[in-house]
Amino acid sequence: MKVQTKAIRVLACCLLCVVFSPAWTQSLNPEHRLEDPRWYWNLNYGLVVPDDSLQANDATLADVRIGRPVNGKWTVEMEYFRDRYDFDIDYGLTHRGIGINFLQMNYEPSWNPYFLLGIGLIHHRSPQDRGNNGVFHVAVGGSWYLLGDNVRLRAEARLRMDFNDTGLPGQNGWGDGQFTLGLQVPLGE
Repeated sequence: MKVQTKAIRVLACCLLCVVFSPAWTQSLNPEHRLEDPRWYWNLNYGLVVPDDSLQANDATLADVRIGRPVNGKWTVEMEYFRDRYDFDIDYGLTHRGIGINFLQMNYEPSWNPYFLLGIGLIHHRSPQDRGNNGVFHVAVGGSWYLLGDNVRLRAEARLRMDFNDTGLPGQNGWGDGQFTLGLQVPLGE
């Protein structure tokens, strides 16, 4: 538990340093404009397609993110996620984790495509084992205005690499595909 608390503090400090750093808040290119400078929260739900070594059915995934654009090209967000694998036998393998994501945005008139890189800490729990490991995310996605200039529909395809190697089913250092849909809602006016 102390490792998780320390990791949460380190990730929170990294986010604060990046978001409030003067170097990041200046535009890298005059053509890149800061479309919406407000903080936002994002709620996603989707499927996890397990690595072949896992030999499991799809899992369900939910995540909550809080983020903020830092200039006309980059956005930083904190994330909490949770998933559950089925295995057809109710094995009870679950993951939950936290992370920090860096999104390279490409503002277009009708939608905002992005490329995401993220790092974090993942906790696995099964009837036989539990533990913490590092995790790395790579994703592509986009968002579209759904309701006026506020609520956006967000879609993402992600590869999650977990550095766990316990030898238990689903815990051997693998990469899972994730596909999510969600809503992104800005905070404030």
